[in-house]
Amino acid sequence: MRYQPVVFAAFVIVLCLGIVPMQRGIAQDIRQYSPEERFALAAKNSVFVEGLGNGGLYSFNYDRRLAPTWNVRIGFSNYRVDVNLFNLLSGSASGVFVPLVGSYLYNFPDSPSYLELGAGISSAFLGASASTVTPTAAMTYLPIPTLVAMYRLMPAEGGFSLRAGVTPLFLPGFFLPWLGVSLGWTFGGF
Repeated sequence: MRYQPVVFAAFVIVLCLGIVPMQRGIAQDIRQYSPEERFALAAKNSVFVEGLGNGGLYSFNYDRRLAPTWNVRIGFSNYRVDVNLFNLLSGSASGVFVPLVGSYLYNFPDSPSYLELGAGISSAFLGASASTVTPTAAMTYLPIPTLVAMYRLMPAEGGFSLRAGVTPLFLPGFFLPWLGVSLGWTFGGF
């Protein structure tokens, strides 16, 4: 939990840096170009906060379009739980999740709407510690395969973006049908 303010501040800084160079007026002219020319003019970066989804209960994410129909994203979420039972047993459990997902984007004609289909890995870095007679601690890495099937609203000229759909997780020996919703900002820049 102590890293969340730092992550949120970095998220806001990236968002602000992307808004400054954003171009306006592209939307009405962009349809006359070929798909490659439209991609060259389009805003290719997104930052968003996702509720549920590939990062667990929440995650902060950066998304980059690599080609007209392909994108990649990376996210971050951090969890911590502290337990104290009658001063006999105390401990904590923590987890950092880093989803890395590649997706195919199908653009609905003459629309800022996309169907996003993708797959990736949510890397889980888990730790636990307990204080009893003998203090103990353990750390582990758990790769969690994940899929993405989402509706995506992403204006070519940049601005508000929305994603909603299913993001199932394949936990060891267990399939978790999961949903995700994200709100963010799409921008040009680098």
